[in-house]
Amino acid sequence: MRLSRARRVAGFVTGAMLLAAAASAQTTQTAPGRWRLGAFTGAYVPFSPLIRAADSNHTRLAAAPAFALEAQYLASSYLAAYANGLLAFSRIRLGSTIRPGVVGPSDHVVLAAGTAGLILTTDLLGENLQPTLRLGGGLKAYFFDLAGAENQVRPAADLGVGFRGIGIGGVEVSTELRYLPGSFDQDRLPTRGIAPQAQRQTDLLFSIGIAIRPG
Repeated sequence: MRLSRARRVAGFVTGAMLLAAAASAQTTQTAPGRWRLGAFTGAYVPFSPLIRAADSNHTRLAAAPAFALEAQYLASSYLAAYANGLLAFSRIRLGSTIRPGVVGPSDHVVLAAGTAGLILTTDLLGENLQPTLRLGGGLKAYFFDLAGAENQVRPAADLGVGFRGIGIGGVEVSTELRYLPGSFDQDRLPTRGIAPQAQRQTDLLFSIGIAIRPG
């Protein structure tokens, strides 16, 4: 199905980027350029239910694998502008507020996010281990494979903290915790017995990745 193919393509692209970065570690010995290109994989963890139910049988998304590609322009040693594209492949657990009889074709949900902003770094821990702070925002999109559900796009913030390790040549390894607060329009799901509203939707992303800085 379409969602399975999208998941395989995302995994292939991320794997290819990671392999390219690993190969670059053996060959890149020039000074770093003004751009940083990275690939990341990790876990997407939704903290908020899509719909809260009075009986605590909430409709919510499951934790899922996630993949991201990112381009950064290095304004200085401590500041970079970034553009990030994220895909996560989740499932929806239907609660008591969903209409009876709602079924597939499947319970798969694809979360896509496109964000941009600034990344700040410091060398207080040394040049080879740099804390990072991400400040940005953009859009989150939800794509459902559920009868009666409509896809939607919502604004979201993109905040994160992490560490970047400087490796051989232009290769860097990083780990990060990203916080993606936004909202979810409940009216896009086949609900019953409630007045749909824009529900707050908070997501976390734990990621690790490799970036290359072309010389």
